[in-house]
Amino acid sequence: MEHTLLTPHNIILSGEGIPYRLLYHLVEGSRGGGHTYHDGNLASNYYGYDDDIKEINEIEKRLGKLSPEQRDLRVMADFCCIWRYDYPRRVHEMCAAIGGSPHTAFGLHYQICPRQRQELIVYAEALKMWLNNGTSLKHNTLSPESERTFNKVFQLLGERDPLKDLLVERTYLGLSSRALNCSYWGYNSRGKVALAPYTAQELSSDWHKRMSAIERAIAKEMGSKARDFLCDVGGSAEPACHFKFIRRIDILVSSIGCLHWRGNLPPKDKTISGRRAITATYLAVLEKYWRGEAAGYGETESEDAGTVETELFELLGKETNLKRWLAASLWKNIKNQTQFHAFPMKRWVEFVRIGEDYLNKKMRQ
Repeated sequence: MEHTLLTPHNIILSGEGIPYRLLYHLVEGSRGGGHTYHDGNLASNYYGYDDDIKEINEIEKRLGKLSPEQRDLRVMADFCCIWRYDYPRRVHEMCAAIGGSPHTAFGLHYQICPRQRQELIVYAEALKMWLNNGTSLKHNTLSPESERTFNKVFQLLGERDPLKDLLVERTYLGLSSRALNCSYWGYNSRGKVALAPYTAQELSSDWHKRMSAIERAIAKEMGSKARDFLCDVGGSAEPACHFKFIRRIDILVSSIGCLHWRGNLPPKDKTISGRRAITATYLAVLEKYWRGEAAGYGETESEDAGTVETELFELLGKETNLKRWLAASLWKNIKNQTQFHAFPMKRWVEFVRIGEDYLNKKMRQ
């Protein structure tokens, strides 16, 4: 899917990224009293209108005419995605923006940060080195994070084997062809972001043919056991921004290493474990802020709720109707995603294409 939506862009974004104003129409929803509310995304068409949205709209109504900057913040809160690798850290940055921080640059659907892109580049390079009989690392040229990735890949794969070679090459081609979109929405107050490279490795134009040949050879060698090993690299349902993307590659590579599906699995990264409990804590804190009461949502045992509350309340600052409205939107968005186990944004393909069209125009300028 991502190859039909995303395209490479050899530009550098500095300051303003993709403007939030391009998404204003995606959040416009119900109408009443001559006012069009920004509840189009929050309603999600699951079970229609609800009491939470009614309260959020009542706050919006008291705000009067919104400035472009305020509408930008609402769009930002509406499109926070809990399925991204960098959640819940992004919630802290969004609360900072609501509290007045000038930094509103956020990667949204299909967008990853440069650091995550580099991690995937290193992963692909490690697979390539293993295929090329690489045995030594130039420690002085690798960051500690990169060295850990190299060591992990070599340890998981173990000794060379003709069947392993085929499986690893297919994994390398699959990972290297995935789109790594480092564009962002909003204003970046922290520096420049290069949108290239678009993939982890530069592949030849006929890499599809090579992959097809490898897959036929694997199927012939493994028979019915090949089915698991021929899953899409990183998972067919997730783009590279998904929090389980790297974990799924780890599962595949560790399985190749022992030629047994889901064998020799490495321990889970703490960033992808216990997310439901973590989310319950953030929902409780955000709800407490926007409702101005001690109401909470779900259990909070996996996170120190007091620490999270202290930090988020400090970032948000003194309550105002505007901040309550924005925090409530963020809360409702996260709650919807948790409840329905999906990103609730309607017309998400249009959302992605809006950003791509903007970047395409920028490249032609």
